[in-house]
Amino acid sequence: MIRKDSLLFEIEKLAQVLAKIIGLKKEGKVKESHDLVNNALVDYFALNEDRLDSISTDEMSALLKEKNFPTEKLNYLANLVFERAHPFEDTPEHINRLHVVLLLFNILERDHRTQSLDNLAKREMIDHFLNNQQYE
Repeated sequence: MIRKDSLLFEIEKLAQVLAKIIGLKKEGKVKESHDLVNNALVDYFALNEDRLDSISTDEMSALLKEKNFPTEKLNYLANLVFERAHPFEDTPEHINRLHVVLLLFNILERDHRTQSLDNLAKREMIDHFLNNQQYE
């Protein structure tokens, strides 16, 4: 019961952090939103920006198997990495982040049987950018 309560509290905190990140972006405070994403990645997932920028999808997949995050937390990780990569730029770091997001979406769909319209829209944006090096 304590584990479940702790997990629910952590998921609620992640939801608040993600809402704040999106709010900052709407206010045009992209740098502040990216700083908040970086802090959340370290605090909740022990994943710093340098590691995120260089981790291969195979390494990330192995890390996720080791950590065995619950579905909700994995979904927040995907959304945090997406927000860190957005707005998209044609740099190796951004491309790597986008591949990590796609990996996370695939794991959510395949292993956790979870899909959302929001994630599908984000996947479409990423695919369009990666295939055309642009997005709308």
